[in-house]
Amino acid sequence: MFDRPTRNHASIILERAGAVLALLAVMGANSLKDYGWDIFRPSFYKELFLSAVSGGKTVPLIAAGIALFLIWYSYISFRYWKRTTFYIDGVDFVYERKTMFKAASRLPIKNIAVVNVERNVFERLIGTGKVKIDLNSSRTAGSTDFQFVLKKDKAQALKETLMQIKQTVTAEEVPEIQTEPEQRELIAHFGVAEALRHKLLSMPVIQSAVTLTVLFILPQMKVSGDYDMSRLWFLLIIAIIGWIGSMVKGTLDLGDYKVERDGELLYISCGVLNKRHYMLETEKINAVMVNQPLLARFFGMSSVNLAVVGLGNEKNETTHLSLIADKAQTERILQTCVPDFVCTGTVQRCHPINLLYTIPRALALGALTLLIGFVYRKAFIFAGIVLIVALLGAVSEFCIQRFAQDDRVVQYTSGMFNKRSGMFKYGDIQNIQIRTNLLYRKFGLGRMRFTILASASVSSHKTGLFKMDGFDRAAALMIAHEDSILSSKHRKERADNS
Repeated sequence: MFDRPTRNHASIILERAGAVLALLAVMGANSLKDYGWDIFRPSFYKELFLSAVSGGKTVPLIAAGIALFLIWYSYISFRYWKRTTFYIDGVDFVYERKTMFKAASRLPIKNIAVVNVERNVFERLIGTGKVKIDLNSSRTAGSTDFQFVLKKDKAQALKETLMQIKQTVTAEEVPEIQTEPEQRELIAHFGVAEALRHKLLSMPVIQSAVTLTVLFILPQMKVSGDYDMSRLWFLLIIAIIGWIGSMVKGTLDLGDYKVERDGELLYISCGVLNKRHYMLETEKINAVMVNQPLLARFFGMSSVNLAVVGLGNEKNETTHLSLIADKAQTERILQTCVPDFVCTGTVQRCHPINLLYTIPRALALGALTLLIGFVYRKAFIFAGIVLIVALLGAVSEFCIQRFAQDDRVVQYTSGMFNKRSGMFKYGDIQNIQIRTNLLYRKFGLGRMRFTILASASVSSHKTGLFKMDGFDRAAALMIAHEDSILSSKHRKERADNS
């Protein structure tokens, strides 16, 4: 089906033009927010129209400029659709774009990490779907490599064709791999109610409190100058409406969340309106993150995220292995889907000397907020609250930090109010740096930095102060794992040559 050059569905022209119209609408709404409650009065639009009419040539020129831009962008979108093709040539995927900025790519299908199918509301109405292809590449770990819009059945067929060729090629290179299909098993299912719970318990409490304080409380504490209270309430109501809209959208995006497993493949689907489907190999998982936001910690609940090689996240496409759930369900999902990442080693607590760094940092933050006393009344009250929260955060950060390891996995727990436990295989760690100094060495302590192949948000990790013995053992196991991989590659190359 895909052995000849294939174009995107023609609806991509409308989608690309629609994105520009949405941007213009957002810009227009942003310019109206400064007028407060006036935008709900008919007289405002009457005055706006009269002002535009009496504006001479300025308004017609702006309108003509916008119209010309839309026509130009529509033509560019048409050229993109007309001259962009892809096809499958044996075990290679070929992409060609013959526009002004030409591009051509030929890549082995075995290097594809993830193939996803996404369908937004517009695409579901016209019966199309968006195919997203991500590669095993650190350079493009934070973005989707290739994206195509096709009819629904064609999009699903492309996804299945690519994964079938990939599995066939892998089976030929590693004959002992299991190639017979297994029955797909449903691991977890989260409905709309569970998705809403996930969004509510994932709210950034501290960041939200800081934002509300800066935007709505501090302006009323100014020493001089008047503040328009009607505009304050208008912004507050707009912020609440925006928050509710974000919660509804996030709930619909995560609703009907399913995790299934078929041998070494994981299938993840979600979305009530905007349908998304992920298919990924368990061997492409580079890290497993167990997250406990502040509100979720009060209920003893957590979620599980995956750091997957090549999975683009230009739309925050963090792959949830589990939405926020209770401890028993989280552990069952970990044991079923990623048992190789579960650490069985002894857990170490962070050394108390670490408080010598976190507490002074909190005191400095509290002292810094006193400087706002020159601008705001009763600033010492605000500074005291900031100091108390910072001290609580410093102590919480010390209590949360943990380190554990066994012969396969390193596990490190960190965070201040939000708790996060990362589990990493030695083979997925790219490098380890162990740092110490005269004071640390006296207590046999050190810090460890390490990186993995993933998007920037989860690629770099830094531990607190722990005993050096555990870090040295982790570094030795990482080197031993690299040596075993190189040795196996050498044996394979020697066998191929013979």
